[in-house]
Amino acid sequence: MPTPDDTADAHRKRAEEVVQALAAGANLGEETLKLSNEFTDAWTSRIAAKLKRIFRR
Repeated sequence: MPTPDDTADAHRKRAEEVVQALAAGANLGEETLKLSNEFTDAWTSRIAAKLKRIFRR
């Protein structure tokens, strides 16, 4: 399982990639939506895993 620092570094790297893509002329709405969805999916997975651990007891 990745450490919080590794996860933060991965998020930071992905955000920098989006900024570079936007600077190169990428679609602002599309890129921000992708980044937002990735963030939401990651948090949803974390919360679901936590709830599963709680209710298995």
